[in-house]
Amino acid sequence: MIADALVIAAEHLGDDAPRVLARLRGFGTPAQRPRSAVLAAVRAPVPLGLRHVDPSWIESALAALPVRTRTALTECNDPVDVWLARWATATLPPITEPRDGLAWLTGIGTDQMAFALGEAARAMPALRAACARIAKPPRVGELGPKRAAIERCRDVSLDDDFAIVRVACRALAPHLAADQLAKLQLIRSLPRPLGLVVSRELALHAATSFDQCPSWAALTAH
Repeated sequence: MIADALVIAAEHLGDDAPRVLARLRGFGTPAQRPRSAVLAAVRAPVPLGLRHVDPSWIESALAALPVRTRTALTECNDPVDVWLARWATATLPPITEPRDGLAWLTGIGTDQMAFALGEAARAMPALRAACARIAKPPRVGELGPKRAAIERCRDVSLDDDFAIVRVACRALAPHLAADQLAKLQLIRSLPRPLGLVVSRELALHAATSFDQCPSWAALTAH
């Protein structure tokens, strides 16, 4: 097993472990990764790149493991258990530059709702900030056709806790359809119930024409 082999190698290579394993795993130079750090990284049951994945996804992935393995993971001493944990989490993407996914989607969704409602949005406290944002660059003139924004908002219910997120995903979908890693990173950064909603909406609206959507600059503006 890969994890087993790496642990054994790290233990037997001694002070040479960082340099050798750097070639295999990209751990870095000896000065950057002392032997203790190499051993910790190799033995970690879940790769360090997954630290920004929402725990609910990791818990779901690990739920398929035997109870004995899940219990042993708290000690991180058994190479077999470490390998099994990494196998179970293999489909989770590394997130090296975390983004507050919910805040991002909420901003996009409220911008679209404010744009769709026009002047009527100014009377709604939840949309006042969005009304101010969309009146200035880089959003003004870059939010796509108003009719498309209205259509995105048409079937959402204010009783739906995910309404704003659904609207945001519909605006964002074609942009992320071309970047599957970014799509997966966004989904897995969110709590699993919300991530599943985002996944469905992004899939349903992936084929939307770009000329019916906000520009990437408008979607990523702070």
